[in-house]
Parts: sequence; structure tokens; C-alpha cells
Amino acid sequence: MNTFIKSLLSFLVLTASVITFTHCDDNGPGKTLEQKQLDKLKKTWNIVSATLDSDTRTGDFTGFSLTIGGTFNSSNPKGPYTFSVSGTRPTPSPWPASGSWFFGGDAESQLIRDENTNGTADGSDLAMTYFIDSTGKLNLTFTCTACNYPGSRVELVNGTWTFVLQ
Repeated sequence: MNTFIKSLLSFLVLTASVITFTHCDDNGPGKTLEQKQLDKLKKTWNIVSATLDSDTRTGDFTGFSLTIGGTFNSSNPKGPYTFSVSGTRPTPSPWPASGSWFFGGDAESQLIRDENTNGTADGSDLAMTYFIDSTGKLNLTFTCTACNYPGSRVELVNGTWTFVLQ
């Protein structure tokens, strides 16, 4: 009987260890790359800096924040997901007040902003590259050639924008 109890206890300790170590990572097995990246991106990001073609434009975005949201849908892992901005935006601005976005071909570095708000990623949308640096800042870069949402004057927002947010 004593051997049976020791064996049972050993089995229970081993089982508990396996369960603990296989479930200790939020990005654990079963999550897609898109789901992992959405988990990292989903929050409110506040402006650190903004540049247009290497000209500092941070002062035009006082109190600017970008809120990335959405619920992961395994049937459509690329999206759409949502975003909204608040704070000061220049007129015109490279950012509409809100909209939707998708993951691009590489979910770890590419986002697509749904410029025509039709809910599908297509050729009229704005490709963006992103990375989260070692300090946790979100770096977004995109080139406006026709940011054609209401209120935008294309000639004043054309160029390559880089936003750093935390």
C-alpha cells in the first residue's frame, strides 16, 4: 500500500508539473501568429514622436493616442480589427478619426489600414510596417500617396510618415 501511495503521489506531481509548464505562456500552443500579435498590439498607444519625410511633426500631434482593438476571430485571423485616434491631429492629417485594419502578409511586421472602409483588405488600402522595439514602443511607418478620407488634403499629407508610440 505504501508503494502505491508513493507511486500515486509521484504521478500527481508529474502531472501537475506538465500542466503548469505547458500552460505558463500566454502565447502558448494553439494561438495563431495573428492572435499573438493582436494580443501585443491591442491597447492605447501614446505619441512619442511623429515625422514626415524626416521632418519632425510631433508638435502637430499633441496628446495624440492610437487605440488598437478588436476581438480575434479564428475564421478571419487577418481581421478586420479596429482603431481610433484621439488628441490633436493636424488638418489635414494622415489619420482618420477611426477605422479598421488587417494584418498584412507578415503578421509580425505588416498592417493594412482599410482606407475605403469596405471591411476587406484590397488594393486601395494603406500598407503600414510596424515593430515593437526592445523598450516596448510601437513603431509605425507608412507612405501616404492619396490619404483620401474626408477632410484630408492629399498634397499636405503625402510622404513617408513614422510614428513612435508607447
